[in-house]
Amino acid sequence: MATFIVKTAQSFTINGEFIDKGLSVQVSSLFPSPFSEPEKIHKAFMRIHGLDLKSSGYLIQGYLSFEVL
Repeated sequence: MATFIVKTAQSFTINGEFIDKGLSVQVSSLFPSPFSEPEKIHKAFMRIHGLDLKSSGYLIQGYLSFEVL
């Protein structure tokens, strides 16, 4: 099982709140990319930062990047 750091790849705004580039969370996955399980990324950002990337449309690789730990 690999552990990934998923970061915001660019700055954007969610519901009037500015999100800076580089905000990150850690997720684990059995797949070679954490985007194979986007719900894990969504839950991690909700739990750690209180951000709903899923409903705002930012839960895609255009706005997020990842690296393997």
